[in-house]
This record gives sequence, structure tokens and C-alpha cells, in this order.
Amino acid sequence: MADWRTATRDDAKVVAELPETRSLDRVHAMDEAAFFDELFQYIREIKAWSLLDDLDPKTRTGALYPFIQFVVVTLMRCVGGVQSLLATHDLLMADEALMSLVGFNAHQVRHGANQRGVSERTEPVEMRGAFSYETVADNLAQITPEKLVALFNGVVRALATQGIFPKQIDAVLDATDDETTPTYATDDGREVPHVTREKRPDVRANRHAQKVEVTVHGWKIWIVWEPVSKIPLAMVIDGINEPDNKHALAVLQQAQANVKGHATLRSVALDRGFLDGKLLSSIKAETMVIYIPAKSNMNITRDAREITQRAQAAHALGKTIDGCVYRERVETVTRGSGKNAKKETRTTVLVGISELACDWWNQDGATSKANSKTFKPHLLHATVVLRWDGALKDADKEVVILTTDPSDDPFVAFDAYDDRSLIENTCNREAKEHWWLEHHPRRSESGMRVQAYFVFVCMALVAGFRAHKSKTDESERRGQDTGIARYRRELAASNRDKLLVFIGAHFAILRSYEFALLTGVTVREREPTGENVEAVLYRYRATPLIDSS
Repeated sequence: MADWRTATRDDAKVVAELPETRSLDRVHAMDEAAFFDELFQYIREIKAWSLLDDLDPKTRTGALYPFIQFVVVTLMRCVGGVQSLLATHDLLMADEALMSLVGFNAHQVRHGANQRGVSERTEPVEMRGAFSYETVADNLAQITPEKLVALFNGVVRALATQGIFPKQIDAVLDATDDETTPTYATDDGREVPHVTREKRPDVRANRHAQKVEVTVHGWKIWIVWEPVSKIPLAMVIDGINEPDNKHALAVLQQAQANVKGHATLRSVALDRGFLDGKLLSSIKAETMVIYIPAKSNMNITRDAREITQRAQAAHALGKTIDGCVYRERVETVTRGSGKNAKKETRTTVLVGISELACDWWNQDGATSKANSKTFKPHLLHATVVLRWDGALKDADKEVVILTTDPSDDPFVAFDAYDDRSLIENTCNREAKEHWWLEHHPRRSESGMRVQAYFVFVCMALVAGFRAHKSKTDESERRGQDTGIARYRRELAASNRDKLLVFIGAHFAILRSYEFALLTGVTVREREPTGENVEAVLYRYRATPLIDSS
């Protein structure tokens, strides 16, 4: 396929030509165009662009547009935070600068790339857009599940090759709902998967409102998350009615395969939904350390809490109990900012218990074999939380974290499990609130699936791109986590004073005062700093081009 782009970036060429000819083809306020140009270049550098090309289902006949254009527009929509395909007309399709990157000229953006549907329009529009969002949605729905899986896994492998992940990964596994309505069309015509649950009503004024029984429709996404780079390592989609432990082992194995040769999954933190002896035994066989909280109604939980009470009483008397470790950690945190900032001291108290017998953690799960005299229970370590960041726990509500980690320090398991909350805040919630995970391009299973894969692929690519850019970005080097919403605001601010200038087959990104100087306008504010045409030409290494003419 020929290159789909109509222009390539060459700042020096444009800067050299502009003061000579005093003419150009078009100029736009830059907004997000430069960011996307750099992002697309980064995708090429990590050799992931071919994965986008491979999404083409190759089933179209008489196609008017290269399939990659629909892919690129969708990347822009996800990364740019456009809530729905309907909003893409004003925010993307009618943006001449962004559409120039996709391969359309100003006339096509204003009047359309073809005349299809014009005769049916009753009222003229000022900006028609190169193509419609319905066209994008219809084509995206044709992407097969296999191609989406290949895209996601290929992107993670490309990022792993760049060395973006720690050598030893302490991963987090979770399953999150992707809710829909019962009217969605499924791939095989069956009804939309659904499950009945007890949920608290969405009443902001009363977070403790009584739970009610509701039916939830949709699908469920299993995600393995790397909390340091904030990149998803593997994902699986299935019905919302499926149990959490169904795909847990498979998605962990896929994550391990995606980083193979560059990193290793050392441990995994899970939530109570994955408490299944057979599953946990299989994960341990993959040589991964496990951190998971026990349920209150389990015998091992009651045993751990009872031992903890004795250990706490012994500590008060200056004594210890064999197999138990009592630990405290005091931290000072600052709440608020500026004149309202207050320092707060928080204490966390833990009891670590070694070799706690567990009769259901084995390949057979909970069976009657545990009653046999020859049965040998699995021995685990447990960390019991007496006080979490200063908050006391009732004896019947103390969190009990089970682990295969042999460390005697209970804070090792506590910190590992505490990191599990990162997947809720920086992955699941971020995906739904700022990446619009549940705003599907089509009310169908295929629409849901395309949106899910594109969202998590874009999260991975942007995280990789930001890490790549952080080599020269001081705020990122300091480890400040801005989140995608704040990052978008920072992009808008940094690009506010820049222009996208097109001359022939090339474009340049210039500051507004540079553009003015090159076109022969005196910028008085810049005169004291020595800014003139020659300074701009030198900065862009364009002087030799002028001299040679």
C-alpha cells in the first residue's frame, strides 16, 4: 500500500523556503497535531506500525479509503479523549490540521472526500468532514477478534523490546466489568451476557446506601497490569457472568509470554474473587509469588486472627510468640497544598504469621482428601492488618493477606497487596472515566471489543511514549504521575503558541513569532532577545539552504 500521508515533517526545508517565497499551502493552529505526529513516529520507531496495518480485514470491495485511516482516526479519538464517535466530527473530522496527518487536504475536510450522501442532505454544512463517524464505526466493527488480540500482544512485545518494564515485574491481576444494555447485538445472536448482583445505588450523598439486587449486562475484561510503567501486559474478554478465576491463569501466562526475553513476572497480587485453590496452585507452579486476601468465613482467616490477638497481647507484655512477627510503621504525609497543607502521622500495624496450614490450596481444590490422615496441608505465610494508615480494624474485619512469599517481614506482603489498588485507580477507573472504555462505536459485541482493545492499546502506547519523552522532560523524571486528563491539558498548554505550516509535501511546526519573522513581520517583543530571521534559520539548520540559493 502506498504511503497514506500527504505530507512529511521537514522543519528545515519549510523554514528555508518560507522567507524566500513568502508563500505556503496552508497554516493551522497546531493544537494536538504535533503530539500525534510525534506519537505516530514513536509507534514506527518501536516497529509497531505494521500491527496497525494488519488490522485490515481485507474483506472490503471497492474501498474508498485505506483501512489504516480508520485505525489512525480511532487512535486519535482514544488518545485525545473524544467521548464518542459522534463527537469526532467537530473535534477530529473537521480539524484540518489533524486530518492533514491522516492524509486529507483542506478541500476534502471541508467538502468531503467523495460525494456520497450529498444528494440526500437537506441543509448545507460548513465543514462536512473527510468521512463520517458512521463510516469509521462500520469499518472498525469488521476487525476480527484474532487481529485485535495480535495487535495488543504485539504492542506489549514491542514495548518490552524497548526495555520499558522492570526486569522483575510485580504484576497485578484484576477483572473489570464493561457494562452494556440488553439491546446490544452479539456475534452469534445469543442474548447479551448478564448477571444478578447486589449493588449500592449511585447516590453520591449516601455512600453507605443499602445494596439492592440488580441485573447487569455486558462483558468482563481480565487485565494484567504493570504498576511501575502503568502498562497493561495482557487482556482477555468474556461474558460478565463468567467467574473471575476462569481466565486468570491464561492471562498471566500470556503476560509472561509478552515480556519473555526482556522481563519476568516475579509476583502477582490478586483480589478475593480469585480465591481458588486449584488456580492459585497453578499460578505458583508458574514460579510466581502470590499475594491475595482471604475471606472472612474461611477457617484460615479465623485461625490467623486468633493467633494475631495472642501475638498482640504478648507484644504488649514485651514478649513474642513463635512463628509470629509484630511490626509497626509510622509515616508522615502531607494533606492539602499551599497554606492549607497539613502534616499527618499515620501508623500501620501488622502481624506476620509463618507456616499457616491451608487445606484447600492444591491442584484438587477443597476436597474431602483434607480429612485423610495422610493429607498434608499447604503451608502459607499470612499478614494480618491491625491498623491501616492509622485506622483501627475490628477483630472480625482484620484483613488477612495470604502469600507464598517466604519473607519474615510482613510489610513485604502488605506493600505488594497495597499496590493492587493501583489497577483500580490508574487502570480500570482511568480507562472508564478518561479513556471512555464503555462508550462503544457500535451497540454490539464487536463494537465493545474494538473499543476495549483500542483503549488498552492506546494506554500502553501513550505510557511508552511518555516514558520515551521523559528522558528530556524534567517533570516526568521526577516521577510525577499526571494521569491522562492532566497530560492532555499540559499538551494543549505547550502547543498553544505553535503553528502547523504546510508547503508542498512537507510541513513544519513553528512558534507563532518564528512564523511571523520568516514571513517578513517584525516582532518587537523579540528584538531585545536577538530573535530575527537569521536566528530562526540557524536554529533549524536552514542557513545552508538559503546560502546555496
